[in-house]
Amino acid sequence: MKSNEILEREVQDAIKFEPLLHAAEIGVIVKDAIVTLTGNVNSLIKKTEALHATKKIKGVAAIVDEIQVIIEKASMVTDQQIAEQLINNFREHHIVPKDTVTLTVEKGWVTLEGILSWNFQRDIARETAENQKGVRGVTNNIKLKRELYDQVEKEMLEKALQRHWAFDLDEINIQVAGATVQLSGTVGSIFQKEEAERIAYKTPGIIKVVNHLKVNLEQPYLC
Repeated sequence: MKSNEILEREVQDAIKFEPLLHAAEIGVIVKDAIVTLTGNVNSLIKKTEALHATKKIKGVAAIVDEIQVIIEKASMVTDQQIAEQLINNFREHHIVPKDTVTLTVEKGWVTLEGILSWNFQRDIARETAENQKGVRGVTNNIKLKRELYDQVEKEMLEKALQRHWAFDLDEINIQVAGATVQLSGTVGSIFQKEEAERIAYKTPGIIKVVNHLKVNLEQPYLC
């Protein structure tokens, strides 16, 4: 297991590598493989990038997010303006079907609701909101609907994970029940855990993924 000092340095280096971020904006504290991120940023996308960079580091068991999104007065927009712009963005979007997503905005916090066919559409809806000027946070309550698939093909998901550079399929157990996939076993980073879930959601017919994968701090990181 890496020491707190090594993990702290690796997380700091990963944050420095992100072009959107200034290292001075983000504080990093590590204790017992738990990384606490602190500081103030002027956009939600910066906070998202800092979290994403940290998740990729092998040996990080958990992340405590204490980063605050502080919008400068000169850049502030009203909830009404955020809502209007997002509605226009969703109406013009070719991947998220028209009029399938509804939203509420309260003090810069956006809540998304609706029903979509694919998880990548739900992710794009969330990313659209995260990238909107003035947004402080996003709650994604969009649900998935079951498409016309008689049976989810477990083999299709296994092959998708096998093709991915980050996974050793011998360490991951896949169980399929109806439209639900359950993942268990061990992976080497938070990034791998979330990536396995993302890939599972791309399997035709899947509307729910139960992710019981554990991050094994001693497991080799495939590269």
